[in-house]
This record gives sequence, structure tokens and C-alpha cells, in this order.
Amino acid sequence: MSKKKDFFSQGFFDWQTTKRKEIREKQQYNEKLYWGGFTKKKVDENVLPDWAIGPFEKHDKPIFKPDPNSWDKGYISGGVHNGSTLKHNGLYYYIYRGEMPHELVETKEDSSPIEVVIDYICDIGVAVSEDGINFKRLTGPLFRHGEDEKYSFEDVNCVKHGDTFYLFCNRWNFHEPLNPKESGVVLSTSKDLVNWTKPKIVFEGVNEIHRNACVIQSGHNEAVKINNQFVMYLNNFLIATSDDLVNWTSKVSKHKWPGGEGCFALANHNEDDIILFTGGHHSGHFYAIGEVLFKYNDVTKPVDYLERPVLKADDRPYENGYDYQNPEVLVSNWRDTIFFTGMTIVDNHYYVYYGGSEYYTCLAKAPIKGKK
Repeated sequence: MSKKKDFFSQGFFDWQTTKRKEIREKQQYNEKLYWGGFTKKKVDENVLPDWAIGPFEKHDKPIFKPDPNSWDKGYISGGVHNGSTLKHNGLYYYIYRGEMPHELVETKEDSSPIEVVIDYICDIGVAVSEDGINFKRLTGPLFRHGEDEKYSFEDVNCVKHGDTFYLFCNRWNFHEPLNPKESGVVLSTSKDLVNWTKPKIVFEGVNEIHRNACVIQSGHNEAVKINNQFVMYLNNFLIATSDDLVNWTSKVSKHKWPGGEGCFALANHNEDDIILFTGGHHSGHFYAIGEVLFKYNDVTKPVDYLERPVLKADDRPYENGYDYQNPEVLVSNWRDTIFFTGMTIVDNHYYVYYGGSEYYTCLAKAPIKGKK
């Protein structure tokens, strides 16, 4: 596989290295291209093992969309998505990735290990809701100020510990996309989910990009210690541990699992189970959500995984690149694409805030077992 196409490793997709429209046709259900190593045997997708979370029921429309009059106005193939939702002082806070147009960035092979063609940039915003469904913008953009204006901040994973919130997200310098000193997971902290510290690179002195942080947390988004340490799943089967959520050490697991990138890591819901939600090529879907089971006694070794996605795109226009109110209007070149980074408990259900075509924030919910 060429460097350009190895996006699970580098964090870049074909459309960031070529023209978007040329590859839209590829981003749809295709068993040959996107099976992802799962069994070819017939599987009853309606029957889940006891350890799994699901089934999920989708809300009837997107719950959050780009604002054409705001900084997060969106751009073709990107809008408001990949955020974390947490409850604080009786309200639900959505810390989300917002996208906007930007001057074209092109890197050539003589100056970068990969050629990048990008004309967007992202920052982080905060919205608030009383019910976890109807959100209003509160503040943002948070981070692209001063010397940090050159960066794109994306894909939020936020947890609470004590009286502090810890926001992990990807930071990209598109001029140096594979330089770990410039690009990778950064950390910002807050006491109130509104005022945040300047984000700083988490993994210093490493030789490869560390991205897509998934800190193990409860359904109420409290960071969970496993064997007296906090644990973070990352790209390329990297797993990191920390005593304080600030200083992290990573290593590569000797075990592998299918499903693509980590979305969210859940614990404290069923004895010693840990579920890593994944997003990637899954049994024919370009990007769909899988689940992988781990146990407390070894957070690096998968015990089981779902052979079919628990959440996938269907024929809804807004999950296939079209405006949800005007389904003839193309707003994104993504299709057959479901990914998320935020989940929380609302009314005895797990609420998953997933991206519809990477443009809208959509909602799917699953009952907590034993709760009604």
C-alpha cells in the first residue's frame, strides 16, 4: 500500500492527497475494497453478544449543523462533527470540531513524506443543551489564536477527573503533517468546559504520529483507572498509560484487531469489560462502527469483536453526502461514512453523537441493559 493511501497509519485520506470528486465513487459499499478482515460467513446482525452495546436507534434528523454565518460554516466534505458530549451542572456540553474554508495548502514530495492538498482548517467549539439533543452554540473557536493559528484542531476526546476536564484532540500542521513535534494529540484542560488552556503536544520525543486519542471512560465520561493507571487507545495499535492524564507513555500492542481507528473506549458498565468502538472499513462499508471487547486484566489483548457493524450508514441523504433539507444538494463528498468520538448517558440510554457524511452531527441511542 502506498504512503498516500495508508490513511489508517498516517491519518490522511485519498481526498486530502488528490481531488475529492475523483474518489467519491469509491466511498460506498464495496465488499472487495472494504471488507476489513471480518468473516464472510452469514451473521445475524440483530443478535448481539451479551457484552456488546446496542442495538442503536437513529434520531430522525441531524441535531447540529454548520452555521453559514459563523466560523464553523463548514466546507465541502466537512462541517461540525467528531465531538465529545459531557454533562455538567445539569446541562449537556458538546465540544465539537468545526470546519471552515482555508487557503490552499500543498506539500510536495521534496518537502514532505506525503503530498497533501488541503483547503480547509478546523477549530474546536462548544455548544450546550438541556436535553442532549437541541444544542445552541456557546463559545468558539477555542484554539486557533496567535502562534496556534497555523494549526487545524480536530476530533475531540474529552474526559473528567476530579474537578478538571481533559480535552484531547488531533492537531495538524498541514505543512508538516508527519512531524510528531508539530502534529498529533494535544491536551487542553478546563474547570468549566468554556475556558481552556493552550493545547500542548502530549507525546514528545516520539518518532511517529500519535492521533485519535480514546481515553477509557465511564458512560458518564469520568476517566477510569485500569490497574491504577489511565489508559488511552491510539492509532496503529498504540496504547498509552498515565498516572495523571497529563504525562503519557505509549507502546505498540503485540495484539491486533479489525475495525479501523478507535472512536471511543467505554468501561465501568459491565464488571471488568472494556469496549473499544472502532470506525473504519467494516464488512463492505467504507466507514462503519464496530465494537471490540477487552478485559481489565490485559487492556492490550482483544477478547472478542463484532463481525458486523453496530452502526452504519443507510439510505438517508445526510449520511451519503446530501443536504438533509434539500436532498438534491451535495454538501459532502463523503458517503457510506459513520464515525464518532463522543458518547454519554442520557435517560438510561447511551447517546452516540456521530458524523453524518462528516458534515452534520447526528444522534443514535442504545438502551443501557437492565434499564428502562
